Amino acid sequence: MIGFFRKRLPYPVSGKSWLLVCLQFISLLYLSISAPMLAAHLSGLFLELAGIFLAMSGLIKLNWKSFSVFPEPRPDGQLETGGIYAIIRHPMYAGVLLIAGTLVWEYPSALRVACLLVLVTVLILKINMEEAFLEKKYPSFQSWKKSSNRLIPFIW
Repeated sequence: MIGFFRKRLPYPVSGKSWLLVCLQFISLLYLSISAPMLAAHLSGLFLELAGIFLAMSGLIKLNWKSFSVFPEPRPDGQLETGGIYAIIRHPMYAGVLLIAGTLVWEYPSALRVACLLVLVTVLILKINMEEAFLEKKYPSFQSWKKSSNRLIPFIW
């Protein structure tokens, strides 16, 4: 199955990347079907909307030419450092984690908490891989890295 998709990608992707992306989507799928998708409290809805706004801001600023679910940058992509990316380097991951964290907080269970921990771990591994690739591909990455945070504004 992976061979089918691997042939259709315009650039090479490692087996580790495939594993991380599969774990990410399995975690998100489980979280989306194991409880309601909308938070029950107004504060939860606000956090979900903030997560959607954050993820969409990153996606819109990045554009489809540079977007990939894999940590490897696309050969024809560009390093985006403006807009939301001037504050945090991974706004789409931050948005996904804000939404997923809110849903687990609103509808907790041991399995959902474990699933969220898997998702957090996977996204941190993807961030580390992605930044290593970006550092090799884009000389301006180092200066951007010094002026922005990875995931949480002003913290990390």
